[in-house]
Amino acid sequence: MRELPILDPHVHFWDPRSTPRETSIAVRLLGWNGRLLERAKVLFPRSALDFVGRPDFVLDRYQPGDHRRDRQGFNVRGFVHVQAGWRERGPLGPVGETRWLESLCGDDLRGIVGQAALDAPHLAEVLDSHRAASSRFVGVRDMTAWDADPAVMKFSDRGDRMREASWRRGLELVGERGLTFDAWCYSGQLRDLTAAAKTAPHTRIVLCHLGTPIGYGGPFGAHGRTEADRADLFARWRDDLAELGSLRNVHAKISGLAMPILGFGFHARSAPPTVAELADKLGPLVEHALAVFGDDRCFFASNFPMDKVSAPWRTIFEAFAQLVRARDDEARDRLFHDNAARFYGLIDR
Repeated sequence: MRELPILDPHVHFWDPRSTPRETSIAVRLLGWNGRLLERAKVLFPRSALDFVGRPDFVLDRYQPGDHRRDRQGFNVRGFVHVQAGWRERGPLGPVGETRWLESLCGDDLRGIVGQAALDAPHLAEVLDSHRAASSRFVGVRDMTAWDADPAVMKFSDRGDRMREASWRRGLELVGERGLTFDAWCYSGQLRDLTAAAKTAPHTRIVLCHLGTPIGYGGPFGAHGRTEADRADLFARWRDDLAELGSLRNVHAKISGLAMPILGFGFHARSAPPTVAELADKLGPLVEHALAVFGDDRCFFASNFPMDKVSAPWRTIFEAFAQLVRARDDEARDRLFHDNAARFYGLIDR
């Protein structure tokens, strides 16, 4: 495992003390005093605190040096940064994150997936500005994750955006510009993503976190309350993912499966899961994704530091490796490095 070439295609960096984030005001005002900052956590919505599990990793900065320490000892050949809640004002505000990454990161930053609202009237200008800000800009993400349950954190102001003509036109424009699209929605929205992806067959799309099946591993809000609920949830997710996987322009990013929202409860334990336990818990999700997308359209990613609350980087990647240990070397190279590099157009970079 430690010799296997790895490209980590889903990491997030931030520094609430110096960059515009949702947590920045609280950290700048109270970050000098740990007790005050701890009390300030009550100011954040319950759904947000439950989503992150423990807020330590979103209140503290996470930057390239932190990622290097987390992956130490592994043959990591770079990473792709995916937009991470930059809150700069103005129509071109999201481009500030791309500029910041260019000033922050070294050569191990292989690609930047910037932020862009696909239904915004100034989308073309945003895409052009991202590209002008960095030669490593490869695509965008527009988070559409939304659920009617008030206990579930929403990353979009409404749940039907992917059905709207303006959003679908934006998805087409991304492909016309030769860029990729990182899609993130909850599992109940997979059919909307499938319908939208059919209207943009020339846009390369990757589904982040396998559609985040809320409550698959245990209760979370109103989801997964009983074993029967979880079985039904898995069955719907399995069928919807298979339909999405039938579209050749769509890929699957196997990541984010240790987030608290899946309901495993790893973040609340005194000790993180072992490699064997994590592989056992994630196995049905990973194996189905590999079955419907194939070895050529899946790739593994850390989603750090969001998944760090549940397990170390090394445990997550060793669990992935255990799940594909029966595959040949070429297949494993594709899953851990080559597929992500090809999807994001990094082969010649």
